[in-house]
Formats: sequence, C-alpha cells, structure tokens
Amino acid sequence: MNKKRIAAVSVTMLAMLSALTGTYAYFTDKKSLDISARTSNLDIEIDDSNFSDENVADMLPGDRREISYIVSNLGDADALVFSEITLISSVPMDDTVEWFIQDTHGTLMDEDRQVGSEMEGGEYVDDVTIEELMESNIKFVSLTENRTKAKFIVNNGLLRTGESSPVDLYLTLGLNAGNSFMNSRCEVKADVYGIQYRNTDEDLTWEFIKDTACANSEPESP
Repeated sequence: MNKKRIAAVSVTMLAMLSALTGTYAYFTDKKSLDISARTSNLDIEIDDSNFSDENVADMLPGDRREISYIVSNLGDADALVFSEITLISSVPMDDTVEWFIQDTHGTLMDEDRQVGSEMEGGEYVDDVTIEELMESNIKFVSLTENRTKAKFIVNNGLLRTGESSPVDLYLTLGLNAGNSFMNSRCEVKADVYGIQYRNTDEDLTWEFIKDTACANSEPESP
C-alpha cells in the first residue's frame, strides 16, 4: 500500500469517527469549598494564695482549718473539675483515718472516712468512676504507703469557660487521733484536674483520668 493510499484511508476513518461521535463543546464551571477544623483546649489555672502552712499550724484533735484556693477555666471548653487531696501523715493512720478533708457543709461523715471492711488493717484503694465522683462532694479513695498516705477526691463541679470558682475545704484532725499524733506532721497536696464536660464517659475510672492527664502533661521527646 503506497503512501497516498494510506493517507486516504486515514482521512476516511477520521471522517467516519466524526460522523459517529459528532463534535462536542461543553460549558463547564468549578467551585471549591475548603474548611479547617480546629480543636478546643482545656486550661485550668489555680490561685493558691490562701493555701499556706500558717493556716494549719498547731492543730489539736477536733480542729479543722481552712485550706482554700480558686480554680479558673481559661480554656475554650467547659470542664468538670476535681481535686485530688493527698494527706501524708508522719505516723500511720487507723481504719477510720485521723487526718481527713471536709467541706463547708460537713458532708463527709465518720463512716465515709473508713477503710472498706475487706481491707481493714491493710492498704486500701477504691478505683472509683467519674459517675461515682459526680454523685458526692468528697470521697475517700485510698490509704497506702504503710497507712500514712490518704487520698480524697473533691467534686468541684462544672466550670464553664471563662469562669472562676472558689474551693473552700477544711483540713480536719479527728477526735480519734491519740497521743501518737502529738508533735506529728501532715503534708497536704492538692492536684486539680479539668476533664472535658462534653462527651465524657462516666464509666471512666479516676486512675485512668489521672494517667491520661499525666501523660498529656509530659513534654514530648525531641
């Protein structure tokens, strides 16, 4: 087949193809949408100007001394706020702990500061859930380290973004404190936790919340 014949065949095939498909031109347009999601944040700040050793000096059995601080929510999200109060006694405590935390309404009863019957005489840990903590003002949750370290969880309630709330508590030395507590000491430590209010699973345990908060606060490795 010579070159003229090949060219003729090619032109014929193109003509047939154009006849079958036609020649099309479409009007077209395009619009794009673009958004950027942003996460919120929690930012709890503490004013501890009234949380001092002077307030808790020279205590006797039956005394209660005010320890207070102010919690502020400077973040963008509403938060459930809880305080874990750790009391470290220089002498071991009994099944009804001698050192304890009380609120202004006196809601913690004597039976509420007792070690569970199944753990009498030993160490005690109650791994409570968020739901349980929300149902009480103060909860005694553990007595460990040879019965010298007691922990209480205080429910500080819901703190909306931009709000501040005073936390008024009393360090109390029970009337059951005997002579072994003379000239003794009790170190008081308060750790305040903010937990997102929305979408929080009430079945989460307190230990899980603490572990998560500690892990998130640790600086990342370079």
